[in-house]
Amino acid sequence: MATIFDISLIQSFDIVFPFVFVWAVVFALLQKTEAIAKSAGINAVIATAAGFMILLSQTVIDLINFMIPWFTIAIIFLILMLLLFMVFGGKNIQPEKAIKDKSLQWVLIGIGLVIIFAAFGKVLGQNIGPYLAGGNETEVGAPGSVATGSFEQNIFATLFHPKTLGLIILFAIVIAAIVFLSSG
Repeated sequence: MATIFDISLIQSFDIVFPFVFVWAVVFALLQKTEAIAKSAGINAVIATAAGFMILLSQTVIDLINFMIPWFTIAIIFLILMLLLFMVFGGKNIQPEKAIKDKSLQWVLIGIGLVIIFAAFGKVLGQNIGPYLAGGNETEVGAPGSVATGSFEQNIFATLFHPKTLGLIILFAIVIAAIVFLSSG
């Protein structure tokens, strides 16, 4: 049934967005830094070549298609938070000075890294390493489930178990909180 929320036609344009994104980022960096040439034409040709090279990898296309909406949502959220602070009396808010604050920079880097890691997890999923693709599934915690003949397979089955990965992420969050709180 056709609905207003049916966006399946946009799926055919999923290679256009990464091309435009990469072209815009590369062109902006080349224009700003003047690393290769001062000419906008030469920079546009280099950016176009970089955009076409991105199209050669379906994995990179999928990564960019996953990350762009999340970065867009994050930017919109930050702009709305800034407006909310201004509505509730923050008259002297200066974004150019606030962005130089180390704690805000670390929060933005953290948000960016979470989005990037989520994109890698979503796109690559079970195909990251040779121990995750196919093969026999083993459960950690069940009696004898990691008692195979291969020590290396047992180690990787334990380290890549969802509970172990969750504990590692939790430890990373706690360590980051301790560092932020103790830096004062």
